[in-house]
Amino acid sequence: MKLINGLLLVFAVCLFSSCYLARAYKFRKFNLQDHEKLASVTIPKSDSPYRFIQPAAGNYTGLGNFLDSNLAGTQTAAFLVIRNDSIIYERYFNGFDTLSKLPSFSVAKSFVGTLVAIAISEGYIKSTAEPITNYLPDLLKTDTGYAHITIQQVLDMRTNLKFTERYNSPTSDVIQLGFKNNMRKKMLQTGLDNGNGDFEYQSLNTQILSFILEKATGRKTEDYLRQKLWEPLGMESDATWNTDGRDEVRAFCCLNATARDFAKLGVLYLKNGWWNGRQLIPTQWVNSITNRDSIQGYRYKNQWWLSRTGSTYFAQGVLNQQVYVDPSKNLVIVRLGHRWTYPSYINRFINGLQEKL
Repeated sequence: MKLINGLLLVFAVCLFSSCYLARAYKFRKFNLQDHEKLASVTIPKSDSPYRFIQPAAGNYTGLGNFLDSNLAGTQTAAFLVIRNDSIIYERYFNGFDTLSKLPSFSVAKSFVGTLVAIAISEGYIKSTAEPITNYLPDLLKTDTGYAHITIQQVLDMRTNLKFTERYNSPTSDVIQLGFKNNMRKKMLQTGLDNGNGDFEYQSLNTQILSFILEKATGRKTEDYLRQKLWEPLGMESDATWNTDGRDEVRAFCCLNATARDFAKLGVLYLKNGWWNGRQLIPTQWVNSITNRDSIQGYRYKNQWWLSRTGSTYFAQGVLNQQVYVDPSKNLVIVRLGHRWTYPSYINRFINGLQEKL
């Protein structure tokens, strides 16, 4: 009885306080509009919006019929196919439309990785071979092993952090990172595990990259995103990025925007980093994602996932959000929504789709 009363007391304290467990419980069944109920900063739309070309009606009727019949009932909110700068398919479901800001979850990681590339090209970061403690020296107080962790290892998630990535456990580290009010404190409480640098997907890596960006550039991550990507890519709508209690963006997730604006990151990579007469990111950075020598046998590079074939790559969120890039067909596919419910996996569905084009 005492144990039950104690647990009830803990729950009551959490419920009426800033306890992260209360917030995690409240949003345990995440609705696609729940991001609006969480603290966030706004990233203003571009002063010079870029709009994709709309193809002539009837050009891709077969594709449209196939997608219309197969996407229904998959919990998809937005599905967009772009080829040669033209929208060849665009459909919204369940009351969402072209202006809907939808959550991306870990698709945000690929935006953060891209900002690191820009910071290197501008000289704010010397090299991905630098130890992260050059920018975050307080990590040495947590674990001296951080002196041997490079920015590249963080980009590729080969850091062996003592960090659990279990989405169905309220005490998992990733849930704490998503709902606690002080992510920097969480980072400084996280040591290193024994390991040999193998890949392990751990969201804290991306948050570390954000803190490195802010230290290196002297700017907030959301401001750097606005200046280096949102404005030059001609984003048509404001975005939001959810924050912790100290107004730090949850960089590992939680960037909310329209499907068309998410697509522009994929198109930037299709163009090898070139956009509207400017080289926004180095071509070498883009090429490294699919370079077999640079990926060292893994399927994750610079905050992007690599397909099994090795020729396509994608940004991916936990609810099967995707920004899929196929350079060989000059193709970008964006899927936003809740967890995918089609009989085959989302990646298999998209791979099959691009084979039809």
